[in-house]
Amino acid sequence: GAEHYACMVDLLGRAGHLNEAEDLLQHIQPSIVGWRSLLTACRTYGNVELGKRCFDQVVQLDPSHSSGYVLMSNIYANACMWKDADKIEQLRKC
Repeated sequence: GAEHYACMVDLLGRAGHLNEAEDLLQHIQPSIVGWRSLLTACRTYGNVELGKRCFDQVVQLDPSHSSGYVLMSNIYANACMWKDADKIEQLRKC
């Protein structure tokens, strides 16, 4: 079920196959675990654009969980996008 797909997304993300992981996520029932896992991989590989899409999904599925905000803020900070990182931190505190 969904857990197996989330595991596949995690494996693809860890291997750097981020687009394949996103494709898989788009063809299954929405999974907070899968999107959060791919967001983590985006941080690891510095993929800001895909990170934004993952962040949007994570926040839509669970806006109260802080890990998505922290991961996206870190992605922006690692890319020296300080204003964007600050915006995410402000959203998290609301």
